[in-house]
Amino acid sequence: MGVLKAMTAREVLNLIEWLKSKNFTSDEIVDCIESVEGKRKKEKEEKEEKED
Repeated sequence: MGVLKAMTAREVLNLIEWLKSKNFTSDEIVDCIESVEGKRKKEKEEKEEKED
């Protein structure tokens, strides 16, 4: 199976609705989407590079 490259807008909206139904806060939803997108990993790597 290939690596997922991108989610459609409809898939993102479905994910948001599902997370809301599980009582995720707006901030938690944003964190989740950023994590899935890879932003959190990039930020962590940049932070680690600055510490070296």
